[in-house]
Amino acid sequence: MELVGLDDSTHPTIRLRLGRATRAPMMTIRRWMAVPLLLLACGAAPAPPSVTPPGDPFQPPDLATAPGSPLIYEHSGEAGPDQTFFLVGEGLTDDVIAWGVSAERPGGQEWKLRVQLHSDHYLAATLPENAHDGPFVIRVRNKAGASAPIVLNAPQPWWCGPDEVETDGPVRIFGRNLARRPDLAKGFVYIASPGKPGVWFEPDVSSKYDVSFGLQDKLPPGDYQVWVHAGAGGPWGWGGPVPLRVVKKVEVAVDLVQIKPGTTGVQLQQTLDAVSAKGGGRVELPAGTTAVTTTLRIPQGVTLRGEQQGGASTIQLVRDPNTSFPPLGVVGWDQAPGRIHTPGDLMEYQVDVPKAGTWTLWLRYATDMAPFNQPGVSGNHTLAVDDGPGVPLMNQENTGGWGAFRWTKAASIVLPAGRHRLTWRNVKGGGVSLDALVFALDPAYVPKTRPAPPPKSGSGLIVVQAEECTRFVTKEGELPGGDRAVVWLQGDGAALEQVSVLGDARVNVGVVVRSPDPLGWISRAHVLFVTVADVDGKQGENCGLLVHNVNRFKVEQCSLYGRVPLFLSGARRSEFTNLWLIPVTRFGGNAEAAILGRTEPIEQCIIEGIYIQTPPGAEAGGPTTRRLLWFSTGHGSVAHNYIGSNGVAGGKSHSAVLNQGEPRFGGVAGTDQNVGEMILFEGNHRTMYFGPLIGADSSSVTLPATMPPTPAARLGSVTRKELAHDAAGNETPFWPPDVDDGTDEPPITEYYVTVFSGRGQGQTRRVKAREGTRLILDRDWSVPPAAGSVVAVGTGFYRNLIVGNHTPDGMTGVQLWISCVENVVAGNSIARQRKPGLFFYANGTTLASSMPRTWNRGISPLFWNVAEGNRAEECSAGALVTSGDEGGLPVEFPRALGNVLRFNSFVRSRTDGVVLTGGGAAGTKGRSASVVGTVVEFNVVRDAGTAYHAGGGSDATVFRRNHAYFWYPVNRSTSPPVAFQVDDPAAVYAIEQNSIEGIHGVWDGAAVDLRTPKGDRRLPQ
Repeated sequence: MELVGLDDSTHPTIRLRLGRATRAPMMTIRRWMAVPLLLLACGAAPAPPSVTPPGDPFQPPDLATAPGSPLIYEHSGEAGPDQTFFLVGEGLTDDVIAWGVSAERPGGQEWKLRVQLHSDHYLAATLPENAHDGPFVIRVRNKAGASAPIVLNAPQPWWCGPDEVETDGPVRIFGRNLARRPDLAKGFVYIASPGKPGVWFEPDVSSKYDVSFGLQDKLPPGDYQVWVHAGAGGPWGWGGPVPLRVVKKVEVAVDLVQIKPGTTGVQLQQTLDAVSAKGGGRVELPAGTTAVTTTLRIPQGVTLRGEQQGGASTIQLVRDPNTSFPPLGVVGWDQAPGRIHTPGDLMEYQVDVPKAGTWTLWLRYATDMAPFNQPGVSGNHTLAVDDGPGVPLMNQENTGGWGAFRWTKAASIVLPAGRHRLTWRNVKGGGVSLDALVFALDPAYVPKTRPAPPPKSGSGLIVVQAEECTRFVTKEGELPGGDRAVVWLQGDGAALEQVSVLGDARVNVGVVVRSPDPLGWISRAHVLFVTVADVDGKQGENCGLLVHNVNRFKVEQCSLYGRVPLFLSGARRSEFTNLWLIPVTRFGGNAEAAILGRTEPIEQCIIEGIYIQTPPGAEAGGPTTRRLLWFSTGHGSVAHNYIGSNGVAGGKSHSAVLNQGEPRFGGVAGTDQNVGEMILFEGNHRTMYFGPLIGADSSSVTLPATMPPTPAARLGSVTRKELAHDAAGNETPFWPPDVDDGTDEPPITEYYVTVFSGRGQGQTRRVKAREGTRLILDRDWSVPPAAGSVVAVGTGFYRNLIVGNHTPDGMTGVQLWISCVENVVAGNSIARQRKPGLFFYANGTTLASSMPRTWNRGISPLFWNVAEGNRAEECSAGALVTSGDEGGLPVEFPRALGNVLRFNSFVRSRTDGVVLTGGGAAGTKGRSASVVGTVVEFNVVRDAGTAYHAGGGSDATVFRRNHAYFWYPVNRSTSPPVAFQVDDPAAVYAIEQNSIEGIHGVWDGAAVDLRTPKGDRRLPQ
C-alpha cells in the first residue's frame, strides 16, 4: 500500500492508492470508518532523574510491543494542538494513539488524531484542536502490536553556554521546547551528578530556544548533568541531559603594571613579556597614543588594558624601516606558495642536514598546465645547494588542479652534513603549487598518502614546508600566511581591553588571536571594549578581528572596521556579542561576509547582538560587504551555535537604532552579483562514505572495507579518480585522520552519519571515534539501521539556532545550503531579497562511494529543519525547499525529509509564496521524490503569483491552515493568481482548512486552485 492522503472538501474522504505503478483507482471511505483510534497503552518510560517532576503525574496505560510491531525511526520534534507532525518508520498504519495533558484527568488522556497521509514508511497526523498543549506520547499500532513510544514537545536541551562555569556564574541552555507550553512563561531545570540528588533552578525564559539562570553557589565544583522538564507529562516530560562543569571560583591577585606616557613600543613589548614570564598580570596603558613599529604581541596570561572605555588609550602603528613584521600564518600541509610561474622566481631555504650522503628528493606539489597544452612542469624548475648548479626537478606531471596535491620523486641531491642554503628556481616558466620538499636518505623510502600521517623530520628524513622560505623573490608570487597585524594575542588567557587599535597600509589585520603552534588552540582569551580601524593592507584578507582556533574565547562591546570586520577561523564554546561591524570595501569586490567563518569548525558559539553599520558616506549606496554572516563546512562542521538578534544599523554613533539607514548586501558593481545571502550556511562538503552498511548496533555503524566500483551512471559530478582507493585499486571509504593533523582534511570527529534509506531512515548521529571500519557514535540510535541501510557520512550543519535576526536588502534572507540537519530558523525579519527569503537546499549531484571536499556538490541531507515565525517581504519566493539533483542520477530516496514551515508570513513574493520542488517524480516507477514529508501550516502568503506550490519531485506534503491573500498584483505573468498548486498528478498530499482571499477581503473566485488529480477549485472548508 502506498501513501494515503486526505482531501478535505465538502465530504471529507480518505484517498487510498494501491499499486502506484498500475495507477489503480481511488477508493473513498468515510473518515470515521477508515481511521479507528483505539486506546493504546505505553511501555516503559525513559529513565529520568529520580526526583518528582513538576506538574500532574502522567500515566499512559500499558501496551504490548511484539516482533513485527511498527518501528518509528525519526519524527518531528514538536506539534501543538491543531498542528501536524511527520514521522518515518516501518509497518506504519493509520492506527495512531496520542496521550497528552488533560484538564479533567491528572494522568492525562487519549486524544484522537487526524491522520493526513500514511504509508508503510511515512505518516503525517494532526493533533486535535481541543487537546491541551504539552508533551504527547505517540504510538502507532498494527496487527502485531504497538510501536515503542515517542514524545512530541519534550524539551531538547542541546548545549550549555558556557558549559564550564564558576560556582556563582550564569548558565544559558540552548535547544528547543525549553519552557512549559503553551505560553513558555516558566521553565524547569534540574542539575545533578549521576546517581546523586540534584538542585532545581527556575530559569529566566528568553524564548523556547534559550533559558538562563545563575548557579548562586548552590552547586559545589564537579561534573553535572543538566535536565530540563516540560512542566507536565511526569517522567515523559524530561529532556536531556547535557553536561555542565562547575569550577571553584578563584580570586587571583593581579600583578598590575602601569605604563608611563611616552613609553615606546619596544619598551611596552618588553613589559608584556616580563609580566608573562612571572605568571601573568595586567598592564595598563595611559590615555593618549602609544606608537608601535611592528606587531605588538600579548603573551599568555597578560591583559593589556586602556585607561578607560571610549578609546582614550590608543595603539597606533607607525613606520620604521628598520623593523619587520612577524608572519601570522603558521606553516603546515596544504599551504603552498602560489603564482610562482615566472622564469626567475626563486625561494631559498636553510636546512640542517644530519648526515652527508645522497638524498632522494620527494616533492608534494600540484599543477594544471593542461589549459596551456603542457603535460606538466617536469624539468622547468631546479634546486641548488649553496652556490652549486641547479639540479632539474623531474616527474612533475599535471595533477588535475592547483589544489590536487600528490607526491613525486623529483631528483637525487648530494647534501653535505651541516647547515646549507637550498635555492629553488623557476628557470623555464610554468606554474606549480609547492607544498613540501622531503629529503630521504633511504633510496627506497616512499611517502605515505593519506589518511596515513604526514612525514616528520628524523635522522634519515628532512621535511621542509615550502612556505618556510628565508627568501622569496617573485614577480607575482604569494606566500600563504602573509598576514600582518597590529596586535597579536598569542596565548591562553591573553586579553585586550578598552583600547583603540589603529593600523596603516602595511597591515591587513587589526587584532589577531591565534597560537604560534600550528595545531594549537588558544583558550580563555578575550577582547573587550576595543575599536579597530585604519587597517588598509591589501595582502590576504583584510580583517578587523581574526580569531583562529579559539576555545572559550569572548569578544564583546567592540567596534571593528575592515573588509571582513570579524573572521572566525575555528571557534568552540566562544561568545561574540554586542559588536558593531563596519565593513569597508578595501579592494576588488567585497569580502564574503561581515561575519565570516570559512571551512573551520564552529561549535557551541554564541553570536548575538551584532549590528552591521555602513561606513560614513555609504549609508544607502552599493553594498560594502557581500553577506551579513557566512559559515561553511570544510575542515570541520558547524554545530550547536546560537545566531540571534543580529542585523543592520545605521548612523554614526553606537546609539544608532536598528532599521535606520539599513546597509545593502551583495556584490560591488562590475563583480560577481550572485552573492548577497544574508545568513548563509554553505557546504564545502566532504563525503567519506556513501552506500550500504555492513552492519550496525545501538551506538555504531560498520562500513565496508572495500566495495565494487561505482557505476559510471552514478558518478554524476565526481570523477572516478577523485574516489578513495586502496593500494590494490579497490574503492574504499575515505578514512579521515583521528585527530587534526594539520592537513585540510577534517578529523573523524567532525563527521555525521545520516541514514538515507532502509531501516533507520531519517536519523543522524555524530561520529566520536573510529575502530577500523566501525564508527562509534555520540549517542544511541532510536532504531539502529541494518545491514544494507544506505548512509552518507559527511560534514554538516547540525542543530544550529538562527533566531530573531534582521536581514534586509540582499539576495536571500536565510539560506541552508547542503547538509543541514535539525536546524531552527525562527523569528527572523527578512526584506527585499533578490531571491528567496528562506532558501533550504538539499543536494544530490553524485552517488559515488566517496567525494573529496568540494563546494556545492555531493549527496547530503536536508532533514528535519524548522522554519517558524519568520517574516519575509518582497522576495522572489517567500520560502523555497528544494533539492539540487543531478539530472542523470536516479532518485531512490528523499534528500529533503520532514522539514516544517509554520507560522511564517511571506508578503509580495514575486513568484511563489512557498514552493517545494526537487528531482524525481512520485509517479515514476523506480523513482522517489527528493523532497518528502514537508509540513506547511499556519502560514500567510499575501500577494504572490502562486501562494503554495508543490512542484515536481515533492511528495507527502501537508498544506493546512494557511492563508492565501491576493490583494495587489505582483507579477503580471501569472494571471489569475493560484492559491494551491500541485504539479505531480501522482503525488500524495493533504490540503485542508486553508483560506483564500481576494481584493475585497473575501474569497471572490479570482484565485484558482490547481490541485491534481481532481483540480478542485472550491474553497476548502
